[in-house]
Amino acid sequence: MTAKNPSGPFAWKEEYSVNLDLIDIHHKKFIDILNNLHNAISTKPCREDISDIFFSLVYYAENHLVNEEIYLKERGYPDFARHKENHNNFIERVIKFQEDFRKGKENVCDDMYEFLKNWFENHILKYDREAVLFLRQKES
Repeated sequence: MTAKNPSGPFAWKEEYSVNLDLIDIHHKKFIDILNNLHNAISTKPCREDISDIFFSLVYYAENHLVNEEIYLKERGYPDFARHKENHNNFIERVIKFQEDFRKGKENVCDDMYEFLKNWFENHILKYDREAVLFLRQKES
């Protein structure tokens, strides 16, 4: 799924890079998902695009989160259990958004956007970066 508006509220910046293609590629795809959700909310109703967004989030979880966990575990990242727990919480929250959407709950799109934006800013840009930098220093 490609962002409808690649210049949406989030654009990839080189400062986001962890200089590891495996992770950077998935983080770029996450930005696409975030922008697609923003665009879906902006064009109202987001309900028309939300199934594609849920599909993209499942793909992100199945591919990026799992590959990242393998990378961290294989390299003996000492905070691996907490990192995996964060990923599990992400997956549980996405499942809850899907359930809320099916039940017709109001503001699901807005709530999900805020959650994903927070995930990007706090998990991807901070926690993932710290983990990769730690492992790179350890391997040096």
